[in-house]
Amino acid sequence: MIVGYRQLTAPRVLGMISGTSADAIDAALVQIEGRSLRLLRFASRPYPPETRELIFALMEDRASVRQLSRAHFLVGELFAEVALALLDGEKVDLIGSHGQTVAHLPYETPPSTLQIGEAAVIAARTGALVVSDFRTADLALGGQAAPLVPYFDAWLLRSDSVDRAAINIGGMANVSWVPRNGEVRGWDSGPGNVVSDALAERFLGQPADFEGAMAATGRVVPEILSEMLRHPYFAGTGPKSTGREDFGRDFFEPYLEKAQPADLMRTALALTAETLLNSLRPLLTGSFEMVVGGGGYHNPVLMQELRERAAGLPLQRLIGFEEFGITADAREACAFALMAHETLHGRPSSVATVTGARRPAVLGKISFPS
Repeated sequence: MIVGYRQLTAPRVLGMISGTSADAIDAALVQIEGRSLRLLRFASRPYPPETRELIFALMEDRASVRQLSRAHFLVGELFAEVALALLDGEKVDLIGSHGQTVAHLPYETPPSTLQIGEAAVIAARTGALVVSDFRTADLALGGQAAPLVPYFDAWLLRSDSVDRAAINIGGMANVSWVPRNGEVRGWDSGPGNVVSDALAERFLGQPADFEGAMAATGRVVPEILSEMLRHPYFAGTGPKSTGREDFGRDFFEPYLEKAQPADLMRTALALTAETLLNSLRPLLTGSFEMVVGGGGYHNPVLMQELRERAAGLPLQRLIGFEEFGITADAREACAFALMAHETLHGRPSSVATVTGARRPAVLGKISFPS
């Protein structure tokens, strides 16, 4: 089957992921031909509330090994349902499933990372070849296994005339630096929506501050922002990645008695914007473009914070991924479709200068349909 797949001239690939926000499963059906990737369809399906709570229990060390085992197969079934709904009876040549991260521990001994969503279930339900478990090969080579999307960003955004920073604001925020000349760089800058989402759950009883409605009524509290910026992660250099282990629900607990909820929400957005830009500043030698994706792209207050705090930087344009033929929401799912495609061709799709691995790795494990 792999040999037959390699002979396809324009494969249709389905990429799927649920990010650290654990709010929904995103799926993108693309067609890849040479250096061209065309987005055919995209869908996003929220997790059932009880499944999302189980995922959070796993992330926060409140679940048993039996619950982990059940969740692994349950999430696989949910991913398969999303794939079948998006395909709507059509065939697909390949599926790339990132799954759901429930632990990311690159600094521990031994380092580890864990994504759930059993790929054998997806292969059996869809009848398609599935590439999954993308992060472990990079970790085995001494890398952090994150971020992985800079490979896709470089493939999509490389220009001979302008430096570009690709920004993804999901649960965590990450940056891909794609210069006109020189090597691609990438890192997690810190929390994206994860802190604001936790505040929304606490004070609004909903998974996010939709369209920044609550944040728009608040103000940035400089003292709290300064204290948040002293978190040791922000002082780190070199390849680095983070997750809910650093910026989970308990991150904002010390500040609850220090400000009103709306002010905390606005300050959380300022933290995201400030740390994104701070992480970029050392690389800026001239004008650049910023291409923004992820759920945070739809929060006008966060985007306002980003624009205002970028004042004084040589920013040419702040644009969305729509200019490059995909959508802000589909970017990560498209990325794992491309990486699955590269795996089936035996080509590495990790960027060692990003993850810190000894060399680039061919990513993922292959599950065959029955």
